[in-house]
Amino acid sequence: MALTAPAPCAPPSRPAARLRAVAAEAAFTAAFMLAYFFLRGIRPDDVDAAVARSLRLIHLEQQLGLFLEARLQAAFLDIGPAMAVANWVYAWGHYPVMLAIGLWLLWQDPVRFRFVRNVLVVSALVGIAAYWLVPAAPPRLMALHGYDFGFVDTVHGAASSVHYFQPGPFVNDYAALPSFHFGWILLSSMAIWTSTRSRLIRAAAVAMSAVMWWAVTVTGNHYFFDMVMGGVVVILSWWLVASLGDVRLRRLPAAIIDRLRW
Repeated sequence: MALTAPAPCAPPSRPAARLRAVAAEAAFTAAFMLAYFFLRGIRPDDVDAAVARSLRLIHLEQQLGLFLEARLQAAFLDIGPAMAVANWVYAWGHYPVMLAIGLWLLWQDPVRFRFVRNVLVVSALVGIAAYWLVPAAPPRLMALHGYDFGFVDTVHGAASSVHYFQPGPFVNDYAALPSFHFGWILLSSMAIWTSTRSRLIRAAAVAMSAVMWWAVTVTGNHYFFDMVMGGVVVILSWWLVASLGDVRLRRLPAAIIDRLRW
């Protein structure tokens, strides 16, 4: 019986190549984020150091005339609809929004997604180091440790109107500095801004970060300094990834890169 060579396989179609690229990038990103949450969550609480560090941050803001978080929160506490919006934005306007933007960018342009994802990875590594080395208490917990500056926990407290669930192993109440609740929404805004020329969409991207800054503040979850540092870490991570380039991407022939784009 004569042996016949198998028919040559047809080159993968463009949709098939895109689907494989999307699946690979999504799997790596999901695995990394799980590792990030786990490493952040297993850090043993160092309450005394975290509270002392936040006191120093408060004193610094006071010296600069910028300690306005409690006053800003107080201005909205009695406005029920506004606080409901702030609580909802804090709880559901962060990771779900990041996921939606990430999936959109991943399907639209896997190469650009990889760049933004690498910025996320670099910033997350900085964050993990900060959470382990310099833990800090959020405003909402200061009263529990004898330092009442007037902050109210509107998201996690008993009177909260939202259900902000986090799995136990991922929770670290003293991972407040830097604030990626703001920083990563800023990264999402930057990703949108660089992916479109639409003024309307770019305006919405800027508004998204501005609203998150407001929501984080009036829910008593971060100081201004925490959010500034979150933004600084993201911007420097963006600069670092852009300056180094993507080593894996540079190894890909231009034809393959073009195939991954629409």
